[in-house]
Amino acid sequence: MKKAAFFLTMMGFVLLIGFAPKSHSCRRPLPWNNQHCHEVEQVILNATVRIVLHGWVEVETGYDVARINGGISHATVVDGRYLITHNHFGIPLSQVMLYNQYANGEFTGVSVYRLDGTIILDHAPLDSFAIIAETGETVVIDFGVAAGEGFFTQAGVGSARAANLSTIQLVPGTEVAQIDWDRHGLTRVVWTKVKSVYQENGVPLVRVDHVIQLGASGGGVFLDGRLIGNNWGNLVETNLNTGVVRQRLSLVALNS
Repeated sequence: MKKAAFFLTMMGFVLLIGFAPKSHSCRRPLPWNNQHCHEVEQVILNATVRIVLHGWVEVETGYDVARINGGISHATVVDGRYLITHNHFGIPLSQVMLYNQYANGEFTGVSVYRLDGTIILDHAPLDSFAIIAETGETVVIDFGVAAGEGFFTQAGVGSARAANLSTIQLVPGTEVAQIDWDRHGLTRVVWTKVKSVYQENGVPLVRVDHVIQLGASGGGVFLDGRLIGNNWGNLVETNLNTGVVRQRLSLVALNS
């Protein structure tokens, strides 16, 4: 929208009244943008679930034996059957499953919950899903189809659309939507901004200026309502000389 200006002349004085273009930000939405932001948030939340891998496994690291525990994380439903989440076990989830099967492990099942806590899957056997992709810090899990519909579609869960990262430009200052939750267990959408975009060990990453809570790992990060990546963890940057905290950020693994 072009900037409009009106000139009022009264008693020899000229008064300039300017109207700036409407903001499309959802971080601090103006009244005319509230409804749009709310609708985007609902689409994101409707496609978000919580996933729990029950049990543990011991993995040889080459120097020692590490105990990997399952736990709660968030995930995004895509195409009605897939979960995209963070591979937060330190090694690919497929290797975790192999250790569980052939070495010392006691992973017993998987549970998936809606955000209100209602059960979609309750301690389902590990063959309820298949790992179809592991790239960088991201894992894609397939829960299959039945009667021509994806498992999550049948369960009444929404789906997100994944962005094609080759067609978008992420730069510092870009506003994104990020899944987080609070100490009361309420999952929410936080609007935050990109601080930097870079690669580490071949993994495309983004730092954003919001700190997530424990358990929000794997939750989606969205640009214009489309999934671009998932929560990895938090970063604290300090001054090495004074120990003063410079900034607190969270790290997002981008879809490849």
